[in-house]
Amino acid sequence: MSLDRFLRWVLFSAGIITVIFAGYMLNINRLPESSMCLSLAVGFLCFATRIKREKSEYESEFQDTANKDLHDMAVLIAEVAVSSLQNIGRTVPPTTKEINELEEKLNNFLASMPLSREEREEIAERIEGVKNRTRRNEGGRAILRNARL
Repeated sequence: MSLDRFLRWVLFSAGIITVIFAGYMLNINRLPESSMCLSLAVGFLCFATRIKREKSEYESEFQDTANKDLHDMAVLIAEVAVSSLQNIGRTVPPTTKEINELEEKLNNFLASMPLSREEREEIAERIEGVKNRTRRNEGGRAILRNARL
């Protein structure tokens, strides 16, 4: 048990004990002593919950590793999403609505991930390229349909 956890435990226990003692003093009609014990209890409990413990070297290293893993996972998911839109393994090209829905979901996901602005811009550019290609394809299909009429 670390010193921080021990100190929190001691302050919390002292707060609970003084609350019990304040209740006893109030029961025997000693209002000034009861209010003093109650204020001490509030102080003990506040200090027991406000002390922030410092991160150890292991925890900060673990946090860096977790952020790197989250970053790699976010890049992988974005890559898979963009690849799926680029007709890799698809027989039917994506529609504009499908692209917009996937882009919105992907942006919501990437907002909570530790990605740099440049990486997000790169992903947005790739999605924009897919959107442009889809618009051109839909325009070509519309011309072919009008030519048949």
